[in-house]
Amino acid sequence: MNSVGGRRLAALVAILAVCAWVTSLGIHSKTGVSHLDQSVWQFFVDHDSSGLQSVARFVTSFGVLSVLLPVAVVVGVLVWVRSRSVAAAIAPWLSVVVCSQIVSTLKKSTDIARPPLELQVVQIRNPSFPSGHAGNTTALIVSVVLVAWCVAEVSRRTKMWVSIGGAVIVAAMGLTRLVLNVHWLSDVLAGWCIGAAAGLAITGVLVAVRPLNLDA
Repeated sequence: MNSVGGRRLAALVAILAVCAWVTSLGIHSKTGVSHLDQSVWQFFVDHDSSGLQSVARFVTSFGVLSVLLPVAVVVGVLVWVRSRSVAAAIAPWLSVVVCSQIVSTLKKSTDIARPPLELQVVQIRNPSFPSGHAGNTTALIVSVVLVAWCVAEVSRRTKMWVSIGGAVIVAAMGLTRLVLNVHWLSDVLAGWCIGAAAGLAITGVLVAVRPLNLDA
């Protein structure tokens, strides 16, 4: 990665981090959760659907670390087969690990209450901000997409499908947390920003040193 590319990556990571911080301002007020958060949450409560909630339960089950980390390992093996780069292969896994630690720290430090427990489809009691499902899934997907475009020897069509599929997965995971009434909108938005920042930062650094491989 050249110096210009490095500066652009650093700028993008910084912008995402600032977006996550600005998003948090809406819930760090004396009045509690922002009006927008309340409105979006009320919309999903008023328009609940057992069918949609069942789909959301299924999709959201893939957003836990016990699923994401093994997936990241499998992806890493495929990346190594395509690129022979150890650095690029561990990028997806490390991105998820780093993002999960950031999310855990922020949950403890902000200690924002989730939506009312009695209206949650899947009851969760730990702090709400930011969404770990949205953040960790985004970190994995962003890392995979970046590796696909910068390192893996695959066709342009494959890269496009990886990007499109990744965007759908990230959006769907965030939406499930709203459908299940377990997160505020700001939790999901911040999770997306934090996950994207972690994925870009970790993968960008590792891609820059990708000459580290087993053939070296």
